[in-house]
Amino acid sequence: MEEAITRIVTELEELRHSENPSDRQTLPISDSTLSDLQTLLDNALTDDDPELMDRLHDELSSKSLSLSNLVRPIASAMDLGRTHLALSASKVYLSLLLSPNSPVCTLFNPMDFLSLLQSIRRSLKHRPPGESSHGSHVAANKKRKGRIRNRGLKNCAQSSHDEDCDGEESEFDVRVLFTVLERLELVMGLIHLDRFPDSLKSLVQTVAEIPVMALEVCGNSGSYSRLTDLCSQILLKVFIPEHEDQANIAAEVLKSLSPMILQHKSQVRAFALGFVTNRMMSAAKTLDRVRKAVVNFPRYLVQKAPEKSEPRALAVESIMEIVRFLEFEDQMGFVGYVVKMTQGKASLRLLAVDLILVLVTSLRDTLGLNSESEVNDSLGLKCLEALIQRCSDVVAGVRGRALSNLSQLVGLLSGDDRGQAVLEEVMGLGNASDQRPKGWMNEILIKRCMDEKAGVRKAALLLITKLIAILGSDFDGGLLKTMGMACSDPLVSIRKTAISALSAAFRTFLDERVATEWLHSVPRLIADNESSIQEECENLFLELVLERVSTASVSPLHDESRFRNSNKAKDLEMDVDSVFPEGVLSLLKEICNGEVTPWVKKICTNLGKKKLMKHKFAISLQNIIRTSESLWLSKSMPIEKWTAPPGSWFLLSEVSAYLAKAVNWEFLHHHWELFDKYGMGGEIQSPFAQGYACEEEDGIDSTSVAWAGDRVFLLQTISNVSVELPPELAADLAHNMLKRIEDFNMHSTEINAHVKALRTLCKRKASNSEEADTLVMKWAHQLISKASQILEKFILDDSDAKRKGDFFTPPRSGTRKGKRAMAMSRSLSEAVTAAYTIGSLVIICPSADMTTAIPLLYTIITSGNSDPKADKLTRPKSSVNQTAPSLYIQAWLTLGKICLADGKIAKSYIPLFVKELEKSDSAALRNNLVVMMADFCVRYTALVDSYIPKITKCLRDPCELVRRQTFILLSRLLQSRHHF
Repeated sequence: MEEAITRIVTELEELRHSENPSDRQTLPISDSTLSDLQTLLDNALTDDDPELMDRLHDELSSKSLSLSNLVRPIASAMDLGRTHLALSASKVYLSLLLSPNSPVCTLFNPMDFLSLLQSIRRSLKHRPPGESSHGSHVAANKKRKGRIRNRGLKNCAQSSHDEDCDGEESEFDVRVLFTVLERLELVMGLIHLDRFPDSLKSLVQTVAEIPVMALEVCGNSGSYSRLTDLCSQILLKVFIPEHEDQANIAAEVLKSLSPMILQHKSQVRAFALGFVTNRMMSAAKTLDRVRKAVVNFPRYLVQKAPEKSEPRALAVESIMEIVRFLEFEDQMGFVGYVVKMTQGKASLRLLAVDLILVLVTSLRDTLGLNSESEVNDSLGLKCLEALIQRCSDVVAGVRGRALSNLSQLVGLLSGDDRGQAVLEEVMGLGNASDQRPKGWMNEILIKRCMDEKAGVRKAALLLITKLIAILGSDFDGGLLKTMGMACSDPLVSIRKTAISALSAAFRTFLDERVATEWLHSVPRLIADNESSIQEECENLFLELVLERVSTASVSPLHDESRFRNSNKAKDLEMDVDSVFPEGVLSLLKEICNGEVTPWVKKICTNLGKKKLMKHKFAISLQNIIRTSESLWLSKSMPIEKWTAPPGSWFLLSEVSAYLAKAVNWEFLHHHWELFDKYGMGGEIQSPFAQGYACEEEDGIDSTSVAWAGDRVFLLQTISNVSVELPPELAADLAHNMLKRIEDFNMHSTEINAHVKALRTLCKRKASNSEEADTLVMKWAHQLISKASQILEKFILDDSDAKRKGDFFTPPRSGTRKGKRAMAMSRSLSEAVTAAYTIGSLVIICPSADMTTAIPLLYTIITSGNSDPKADKLTRPKSSVNQTAPSLYIQAWLTLGKICLADGKIAKSYIPLFVKELEKSDSAALRNNLVVMMADFCVRYTALVDSYIPKITKCLRDPCELVRRQTFILLSRLLQSRHHF
């Protein structure tokens, strides 16, 4: 070691003689001298023998040198040397402080300590491949070397430069860094850094940044784990009792760790969180000032949390990791702070609603939500109240996030009775409504479902889905209507969410209001542009409607003596409702609503094509009809006053198209005979709102109307089942139907049903398709001929009556006048039915010969006008529009159907339709003419294109119905890409 000491002293002498008084920068010590010093110090530390250090001290003294002369070149090496040299110098510097009998206070200097920390930072900085590890210091060293005159020093400098050049290719050795950090930890026990605040701050910042910078340097997890352990031990050393300002020290440590805690998930974040939750929490138990810093640390993180969603979620997770390790009182203090945050600025409110979710979820027992005692003043209740208040925040992002988090809390708390009671209390529901205004939660939900922001609307609907079980009887009509409106939202995601929410309500409650709203809102989405919504609509209808109806597939047992005790039809209706499963009859009744039936038909068609129809659906509907009839007869009520439960025949007619084998023919035959025998008692002149509608008349018996509708659906069912009938039965049934049509005394909707069923039966009766077409054409011409004869007879009778009326000036007897009026009324009814029958035949048989019918219809629509085309002998002098408006309207409708079937006729008559649309005084006729013109536009776009301006004038029609119909039809044409 004598030679090593001699070399060390010799280089120090050379450095002293080469110092330039004008240059304050001391030249760095050479790498070889550092190696000798390190060997000397390692031996001294290993043997714990001060003799070596004493000999070095004596040798330095003999040359008028001191240890300070040794420290300055070492510090210069830490500043100016390349990475390896700087770390070696740092190791020597620390070893020197740890050596036996070392004058620590003399050797320690804040500037030298900062150089030590800087060397550690430089060693971990990422350098691109090929870049020199010693950076710009090489150039500086070259300039300084040029000024060195001493040859020995020049040789030393040249040697150092060569080593630098060679070291550029060497890799960083992390083991040297480990040694430096280990000795730095030992030095921390010798130095009171609280006397040097800047040095302490730099130390904390440097050590806190080491795990971040070391990720790229340490290739394996073992090295990185050891490095973070060393950093933790160094940071813990700053909390020694000798340091008086522990609060500021702890704050500085936490402040340095906060960026790592708020970083993305990585080893760095794990280190920082682990240090705070384990090491600092342990220190906080004995050091009160450290405890205060740790308690306030979550609040500091709140202020530093980013606003973007993913980093904010990570910040919330990190904050909660720390809060879980706090004492109960400190946790409650933080909860109170979060509640106050909900009244702060927007970024804090947004973070608060996220924190409340995690606080209530993680600290449910702590917040008193599981307590059996009252929770009126608990922080848990205040958290929920604050979250509900934020659902009406002025910032859309806060509103949406609060609604979303509240829905998650509702899902968590509603799982048990205690949590549900807390929710009812905080939302003012049920028995707890005295604490808050009743229905205030419903008002919030209604407003948020109509919010201007899509995210808020979706979150509100999700919350409603979670709240359905809790709302119960408080599920008011306004909220139902709002959910129904949301099913028509422009955004697909919101429509899906609204469907889910409303279906959840329908699945939970058998309330008639819910069923009505669901049927008016969801089935119509079968026409939605989004295929996934269509499929969801089909599946929900299958589950919530058809499966519920199928629960009546087993004939219920009933006590007939019980029903005989009451003689009122109203009581019987209540008894029938009690026989079937709850909600089934009300569901069927609403299905046959005119606004619902088109969508139900389309859904049933789609389900049938996908082969999702089940036999039990048809069986249950037949059972409902049979049971209703049986209960009626059990009370000795007249069968002609009986009607099947509304909607049962309609739904059976739809499902039977795909379940023909599930429908019993004896059941259909029995009710066909029943309707045929008793169903024609009332003379019905007005049709249902199906197809093109005429004017409705009052004074119609409701039972007759119901029977007429049921006959239509029965005929449709028979038509569907006819594919399973033997040819003989089909022929007999077709003959009976043809006779019924020829009487021309049926309801108009029955005519359509009879004509369609007759066509189906003819196809079943025939042996091949050609024979079936021949049969259809044969009876179609037969009916058209008879219908034309009735129209011609009515025109002649009307002209004759007008002519005779002109000659009889004295008043005629009342009896004769009444009989003639009744005869004319019957003749008018037949004529209207005949005209409607012609239109129905055109639809199913477009190629039928209409040469006899068209002139008669033209005569009716031009009656009272001077037109050379009309036959002046048969043409009425006065307008049929005045004497028989119903026939006048029906003639236009039938002629419109003929035009749709024949383009040549349409070319001649379309101008007449436009002219009548402009001059007609009948709102009903104008409404039907608008519908026909829309059909012409689709079929004959080129012919109608020039008349579009006249059609659009109907948007200013005096009648609201005509305006609305025009708007709807034009909108549909535009949606169908018909450009005018």
